[in-house]
Amino acid sequence: MGGGTGDSAPSDSSPAATGSEAVVPAASAAPAAAAAASPALVDNTPAVPDPVAPWVAAAQSRQKIPFWAIPVLALLPIWAAIYMLTLDTPTPTELGPYEAGAEVYNNKGCSGCHGGAGAGNGNNPALIGPTGATKVFTVPANQVTWVILGSAGYKAAGLETYGDADVVRPIGGGMPAWGEVLTADEIMDAILHERSALNDEKFDIATWRDGFEEALSALLPAEQVAQFTAVLDKWEKDPPAPAA
Repeated sequence: MGGGTGDSAPSDSSPAATGSEAVVPAASAAPAAAAAASPALVDNTPAVPDPVAPWVAAAQSRQKIPFWAIPVLALLPIWAAIYMLTLDTPTPTELGPYEAGAEVYNNKGCSGCHGGAGAGNGNNPALIGPTGATKVFTVPANQVTWVILGSAGYKAAGLETYGDADVVRPIGGGMPAWGEVLTADEIMDAILHERSALNDEKFDIATWRDGFEEALSALLPAEQVAQFTAVLDKWEKDPPAPAA
């Protein structure tokens, strides 16, 4: 009788209690699910642009070349070259005998001895005044031979003086033979300058022709006489005149 009470079967409440402890409450999983489902916050504030350099801003605001002007500008060098080909080549201005004579006198040795105004320089005689060129040489022909031959040439020809009967001067030996250095045109132009510009003698072809060929032929070879006579012929056709 007593053994039967101790061996009684276990109560049904024990398995039920175990099952209730294994179940996870639904309320504890809700916050985690909500956190996973909520979207991330986005910053919609516009970004501040980098500052533009002043020279970049100036270039961007500058007015652009019209598209039609581009081919025009591209062809400008070609048009310029064509235009240059249509121009005439400029010819240098030729000096007249008066201007050319001043150029020779001032730049090729005459003024170095006789002075720019012809007043002389030390032992070198003056070309103006009472014993000037037009007084010593009353006709240009004798002055031409003197300038061509110089002191040595006159002495070689047996002459001891130079000039006309009005004013005769002894040969001192200092006059160069310009015929060896200058052309016929240059000598004639220089003498024209000395007689006209420095001594106010008006050009007169008859005065220049007076005894010209005879005086030159007496001292010079025929070929040289022809060169100087040709200059005189040119002056007769186109008389020298001072620049306006």
